[in-house]
Amino acid sequence: MQTRRRIDWPEILGPGEPSPTWKKGTARSDLVTLLRDFGPMFRARHPDDLAKRAVELALGVVGLVRAGVYFYDDRLDLMVGTWGTDLRRNVVDEHCAMFRVDQPGRAALARAATGDALWTAAEDVPIIVNGATSTRVVGRGWAVCTPICAAGRPLGALYNDGGLTRARVDPRKQANAAVLCTLAGMLLAEMPRSRGRTFVSGSAAPHPAVTKAVRMLADDPSQSASDLAAHLQVGPGRFARVFKQEMGVSLVRYRNQLRLERFVKIMDGGRSNMLDAARAAGFGSYAQFHRVFHSLRGTTPRAYLGRRGTRPS
Repeated sequence: MQTRRRIDWPEILGPGEPSPTWKKGTARSDLVTLLRDFGPMFRARHPDDLAKRAVELALGVVGLVRAGVYFYDDRLDLMVGTWGTDLRRNVVDEHCAMFRVDQPGRAALARAATGDALWTAAEDVPIIVNGATSTRVVGRGWAVCTPICAAGRPLGALYNDGGLTRARVDPRKQANAAVLCTLAGMLLAEMPRSRGRTFVSGSAAPHPAVTKAVRMLADDPSQSASDLAAHLQVGPGRFARVFKQEMGVSLVRYRNQLRLERFVKIMDGGRSNMLDAARAAGFGSYAQFHRVFHSLRGTTPRAYLGRRGTRPS
C-alpha cells in the first residue's frame, strides 16, 4: 500500500517563505442555484413520486403557470398522465389521462433527444382541465412540450401552458424547465423496473390483443372492431370491453381519433379536397366524417382547418 505524505503549505514551503493569500470576492452561478433548488427531486424513490415533485418544482421554482408530466409507454405507444395542474395552479392527479403522440409531437421528442431543441412551443392548442371522469376544454392558447429523455431515448415530457391567464411563453423559464426535465430523465434512467410492472404507469402488462390492435390501427385506422377481433382471434364483445378497460376509451372513439389525426395530416400535407382526405383517412362517407369531427373537435372541419391556415375545397 502506498504511503501518504503531508502537503500542507507550511510543510512544503521553506522557512521564511511568504504564506499564500486568499482572495475575497463573489463567484455565483444561477445554474448552480437552480440545481440546488431542484434538490427535492433527488429524494424521489419511484417514477410517480418523481413526477409529482417535478410538477411542484415546475410551478414553485421555475414559475410556470400550469404544468403536467406524462410518461411514454412504448408498449402501447401512448403518453400516460401522472400529475398535473388545475386552473388555480393546484397539483392534481391526472393518472386517468392518456393520449397518442401525433407526428409534430414525435418530431419534438426527436429534437430534444438529439439536443437540437430542448423545448417546443405550439399555438392554438386546447387548454384542458382533467377531472376524474372527464376532460373539459376551457379555451385555446399556447402550450410547450419539454421532453424528458435519457441516453437519447424519450421517457416522457413535461407539458405546460398559460391556462386562462394572459401569460406568454417565457424562454428563460422554459430553459429552466428543460434543466428540470434533464435531471428528471437522468434520475428516471436509474430507477429499476420492479416486480414486472411498466416503468411509466405502474399498471400490469396490458392484454396482448390490445397492444397488437393499437399497432394495427396506427397503420390502418379504417379497420373495424370485428376485423380486428377476427384477426386477433378474440370475441368482438370481449375485445371491446378489454380495449376500453386497458385504454380508458372505447375502441370506436379511439379509431375515430386516429382517423381525424390522419385527416388533418393529409390536409396539412397539401391536399385541398376534404372528401378525398376523409376517405383516405378511413371514413366511409363525408356525412360520417363530418359528424365525428364535430363530435370530437367541437367545431366544423372547415372552421378548424381555417384556424390552422389551411384552405379546403
